[in-house]
Amino acid sequence: MPDRYYDGKSAVPVSGNLISRETGLVFESTDSTSEIFHFSYKQILSLEKLGNEYRLELKSGEDAGADLILTFESKDKAAQIKRNRNKTFGDGLGGLLSKFLQLPNLYQILIAGFLAFGIGFLIFTKVDQLYVFVPETADKSLGNLIGDRFEANYSECKNRKLKYGLEKITRTILPKKRKGQYEIKILRSDDINAFALPGGKIYILSGLIQESETPEEIAAILAHEISHVERRHGIRQVIRLLGISIVIKLAIGLGFDDIGSLETITEIVNTLAILRYSREFEEEADQNAFEILKKSGVGLKGFIDFFEREEAKLVSDKKDRDKKHSKEEEKKNWDPAEILDWLSTHPDNKDRIQKAKDFSKGIKTQRREIQLEDWKTIRESCSDSI
Repeated sequence: MPDRYYDGKSAVPVSGNLISRETGLVFESTDSTSEIFHFSYKQILSLEKLGNEYRLELKSGEDAGADLILTFESKDKAAQIKRNRNKTFGDGLGGLLSKFLQLPNLYQILIAGFLAFGIGFLIFTKVDQLYVFVPETADKSLGNLIGDRFEANYSECKNRKLKYGLEKITRTILPKKRKGQYEIKILRSDDINAFALPGGKIYILSGLIQESETPEEIAAILAHEISHVERRHGIRQVIRLLGISIVIKLAIGLGFDDIGSLETITEIVNTLAILRYSREFEEEADQNAFEILKKSGVGLKGFIDFFEREEAKLVSDKKDRDKKHSKEEEKKNWDPAEILDWLSTHPDNKDRIQKAKDFSKGIKTQRREIQLEDWKTIRESCSDSI
């Protein structure tokens, strides 16, 4: 049975052969006129099977009130039309939008309503979940903006032995394909701290390196900071601060240099520079870090050892709080208040230590040590006194 074309003007169809090409649809009539009709895939309104026959409805380019109908029986032809139509629209956001606009009005209303409900639900529950609409390029843009300003206030430690040690620790806990996603630097500072910026910049201050006793402890801290990047906590923090307007601007492709006034940019930078992540984000980063350390084989001993030691120092500091020290002595000695400030928004030490121990019980494989000779000497190589 030949294919048929109904032009919307006459009840009598034109018999012929429908051909699906990448550039469009072609209908070649087999009657005495031998006419050839060309159609774009963008004219397609619907393609459905009715009994043994496929019915292709097209939008007329000439008369908005007249729909064009093509009927055929070939299953292969229907599949080819679908493939070529998908190629025409593409797979990106523009393609999805084009496909959406080709749907019947009822389907458009239903889909739009569903999306509106979903976005409304996110807005009124957890607005930061809207980060899924923000491209990851925005994270890198924000990270670079903050990183450039932050690095201006610190000097980078470029000691070769320590940099090699840090690279080995990173290789141990991260698969090779993911290692290139992060830019990790050691900055000279007595502060016991580490932090990650959106997009993959991670800074470890030399005071934290000196405070560590094993490479596994640095691996644990690094896994935690990597988790902040993976979970996109930085951009989610910005959304919580600035609301849905920032999501819309970033989703349509505006960069951070274009989104507002200098005051807005300064607010973002100042907020993230001190990295006061919520307790929820910190707990999420810990849990993700546990998974990283488990998969790498390093395990959680370094995590537990580090925080048990810091907790013991904090307890000791509380007992000695009434003792007075000269400003000169405070500069020379480690001040537990520094790490207390860093942990202020982190989960309670005892709680996170217990969670790490509970998680470790489920690890059946043997722990893998990071082989770095003379770590105790290496860790001092970037002290401010050297």
